[in-house]
Amino acid sequence: MTKRDNALLVAGVGVRILVIGAALLLTSSVAWAQTVRAIQILEYGIYAADKGSCQRDAQGIQRCERNNVRHAATTTNVPAEIGVEFGLRYRVLGMPDGSKISIKRVWLVPAPGFQVPGAAQPLRRLERVDNTAIGETNFVSYGFDDTWELVLGPWILEFWYGDVKVGEQRFTVVKP
Repeated sequence: MTKRDNALLVAGVGVRILVIGAALLLTSSVAWAQTVRAIQILEYGIYAADKGSCQRDAQGIQRCERNNVRHAATTTNVPAEIGVEFGLRYRVLGMPDGSKISIKRVWLVPAPGFQVPGAAQPLRRLERVDNTAIGETNFVSYGFDDTWELVLGPWILEFWYGDVKVGEQRFTVVKP
């Protein structure tokens, strides 16, 4: 074997290693990419729950820890009464299963919105972020704690992954 043959053999092996390395890099990049296809709603309606510690958030909305959550009724019609809690259980569909992600939830409240005591403008939009994982089951709800929250009409719960809306559920708050 000549020096030229050796050089060509070494160059050929180097090109193969480069091609294999590039293929592995592409394959591993695809494995790390997260895709969220949609939100799967598992159940929705009225819920009962034991409330733990509560505190008001920056918007004046009472936020409580909830334990022992129980699905009481499957409905999209919600009576406007203090103590009523409505919402849903959902799962994020996407790849790869188990990947940690953030989903933004947006509650759209019908006009005129909430007139929070002391606030200059009524609230028509409430945003929260759920840190969850693809394939994990989550619970989200809204509970009427104050009379100024009892706004009749269509309430819409949207789910966003980045700039893409991946799910929605509508409820109608009605007179009891």
